[in-house]
Amino acid sequence: MNEQQCLETKLTNMLQNVKPPEMYGFDMQCIYRVPPDIRETNPKAYTPRIVSIGHFHKACYAGNEDSIFESMEELKVNYLKAFLNRTQVPVGTFVVTLHALEDKIRSCYAVRIKYNSDDFLKMILIDACFIIELFLRLYRYNYWRGKDPVLLKDWMRMQIRSDLILLENQLPFFVLEQLYNLAGMNQEFPSFLQISFNCLKHERYGTTSCPTESPKHFTDLMRTSIISSSKFVLREEEECKGIKHVYSASQLREAGLKFKVSLNENECLLDLTYSSEGVLTMPILNITENSEMFFRNILAFEECHLSDDTNIITQYLVILDFVINTEKDVNVLVDNKIIVNWMGDANKVATMVNNLDSNLAMPDFNSHYYSLCNSLNEFYENPRNKYKARFRLFINEYFDAPWTIASTVAAVVLLLLTVIQTICSIISLF
Repeated sequence: MNEQQCLETKLTNMLQNVKPPEMYGFDMQCIYRVPPDIRETNPKAYTPRIVSIGHFHKACYAGNEDSIFESMEELKVNYLKAFLNRTQVPVGTFVVTLHALEDKIRSCYAVRIKYNSDDFLKMILIDACFIIELFLRLYRYNYWRGKDPVLLKDWMRMQIRSDLILLENQLPFFVLEQLYNLAGMNQEFPSFLQISFNCLKHERYGTTSCPTESPKHFTDLMRTSIISSSKFVLREEEECKGIKHVYSASQLREAGLKFKVSLNENECLLDLTYSSEGVLTMPILNITENSEMFFRNILAFEECHLSDDTNIITQYLVILDFVINTEKDVNVLVDNKIIVNWMGDANKVATMVNNLDSNLAMPDFNSHYYSLCNSLNEFYENPRNKYKARFRLFINEYFDAPWTIASTVAAVVLLLLTVIQTICSIISLF
């Protein structure tokens, strides 16, 4: 065999079990590695702290017996036993179901999974049953609080909840839902969608409405729970357009724009409105130490996901980035009760908001946001608004105290009397 034939044979063998890229089911992909240029801005925001779900982060702690992750792996097995005791369904029934779903599960991950079938399905079953059993215990918290090691420690419960919404730390939602229903839990408890929402929702970030359709996973659940009640979600027939600039909050205020907080408790976080009277109304936005992690993972999902869904969370946060450049802009929104700053430091909030969309592709805006941004820019660039604002500032600065008003009135009266006296003196000469 000559060198040419040898190379030909090697290539033929290499390609024997390879498929063209279009045959890998990209339409199923929904769980992604965060792209390196996005991850590098804040790696901790995408990395689980105490519990690893799925295969992305398993290698990070493998073999480290002192790792908290290893302790959680042992706890997961305990939860699996508790779940099987609860359901009375043989473990083999779950294994058969997962075997039938294996190809579909693997196709949900955007990277190749190197686990063999047994190891992969074992990992999925343990992780899935851990999550389901945990949620059932959280749902009946008062019964389990003194009996469960997770529920005994608030910090652990809160950290697990944060880890479960990370994009790289996901199981496909349909897997959890099918195992939950197979175990008959939907007959005793609410739907898995409702019980998941109850356990993971963050009222401070606007996740107050449970979506009606099952999400791709928990990151998507947080995303859809925000947008499900929005009045301005992009519709397919609408044309998207680009915006490159919006004036900051402090600039807009100096031009006379008024900021108003929405008093409707059910208002969606995304529902920004502008009135022709020069008023920008915004729902309350709570900023905490965990806000960056929460929003970054939703942004990464919207950036990576190949679907027709709107990237409206990205659009909203880009507008927020336009409006906030410095701590002065943060203070404008805090003063108007739009931002509740749980971090305490306005400069930290400005830095966080400015970095959220770093290395993301600039989105096109739906028709509502596009119109709103243009209206804000037009308001600032209208000379009449600036003159009116300066006049009001002058009035406020020079007439903000009773003694100032009194002295001004006295001066005007004295001037009038002097003019009258002068006129009378002139008339007397004739």
